[in-house]
Amino acid sequence: MYRPAWLAALAGAALLGPGLALSPVAQASEASQGLPPELALFGCSHAWSDRDKDGEADIDRTDVNVRSGPHATSDGGPCSVLFQLDRDDHVYYHCYTTTNSEGTWTHLRKRGGSQMGWVKDTFLPGGGSSERC
Repeated sequence: MYRPAWLAALAGAALLGPGLALSPVAQASEASQGLPPELALFGCSHAWSDRDKDGEADIDRTDVNVRSGPHATSDGGPCSVLFQLDRDDHVYYHCYTTTNSEGTWTHLRKRGGSQMGWVKDTFLPGGGSSERC
């Protein structure tokens, strides 16, 4: 019987208990890519740390999506948009990661609050963070 990878992952998580399925530190894996939207949590979690102590920039364009994880597709998923950055918003870079098919992404925080998330490096001044997560 054929069973999609996302269904097998969900079944395994159910056997181990709800804490695993909802863990905020779960790592993204190749098997978690392309999940249905209701299971996007599995594909969007990615570890990061504040390694780039000197990285910061003023955004030089409008409507820059900040996502819950370092993944996007043409239809806006699987990682949800948390908020948008606009021209002259100041951000602090934390670190970057490389995805299999979407290049590099930087985890950042917007100045003046606790809003943070992932942005594709092609949308960031200087190409994003210089420190790998």
